[in-house]
Amino acid sequence: MTRVPYDSELQPTADQFMATYGPTMPAHVVPFARSLFEQQVPGLDELTAGRQVSARTIEVPGDETGPASAMTIFSPESTAAGCGVFYIHGGGMVMGHRLGGADDLVTLAEQLQVPVFTIDYRLAPEDPYPAAANDVRRTWLWVVEHAAELGVDPSSLILMGGSAGGGLAAGLALRLRDEKLQTPLAVCLLSPMLDDRNESVSSHDYDGTSLWDRGSNLMAWEALLGAERSTVSAYAAPARATDLSELPPTYLEVGSSEVFRDEVTAFASRLWAAGNLAELHVWAGGFHGFATFAPQARVSVASLTTRNDWLRRTLLSR
Repeated sequence: MTRVPYDSELQPTADQFMATYGPTMPAHVVPFARSLFEQQVPGLDELTAGRQVSARTIEVPGDETGPASAMTIFSPESTAAGCGVFYIHGGGMVMGHRLGGADDLVTLAEQLQVPVFTIDYRLAPEDPYPAAANDVRRTWLWVVEHAAELGVDPSSLILMGGSAGGGLAAGLALRLRDEKLQTPLAVCLLSPMLDDRNESVSSHDYDGTSLWDRGSNLMAWEALLGAERSTVSAYAAPARATDLSELPPTYLEVGSSEVFRDEVTAFASRLWAAGNLAELHVWAGGFHGFATFAPQARVSVASLTTRNDWLRRTLLSR
């Protein structure tokens, strides 16, 4: 066992999660976890009260790949002309909501002065791959097609996702490249879920821990892809991609003390080897989602400051 310990300021939060929820999330607990997410989803008026941001939800039409889905747009009063962020939520592919963590998205819209588009997608196991991948592709292409009325330049959109949403964002970037469709200005991957194989050191080290351990991850991949996986698309598990060339500039962040550490760092190395611009940050002692669950910790503040600096630099460089 080579487990890297948690940052001392993060340890109390990790202990609290373990005491409240325990380690691995079994499949039968997913409906309960979903209900908790739904209970915590705030209203749009509550989210934007006293903020210099407006919010509206629209329905993106369905097509042959899937039904209509909801998208919420957070728009600042003044905007950086043409820029925007297209955000994909996390939840292990089995839970989550476009408004989960939405207060952070409102802050992002305020700080960057750009609209933030946050989307829903179908969840496993009821809707396994390629349902979610098709939903994010369809919604992205709808935003690109309606960019003028939405007030954005389709070539100035940053594609951003956390955890499962990070995996979906990486898969979408690969798919858009392969299909020669509008690619994002850049991609921002926050502790992304990239590799269904779970063969890394960090995957084994963070087994039986709270805050998304190896067992939870195995459960989620089985829900998405099934138990037998002789062939898996890179659009589902981007770590399996054999060609990472000609991808947009990419920001990757991960904690040193989480299950995804090694697959994220390996993916960054392969991006560089393929000639891409990529920026990687591994935050010492960080568990999965540490900046969300313990935002006051100094390592969380540092990670958010660094991420926002990259976002600003990227938007200014377009």
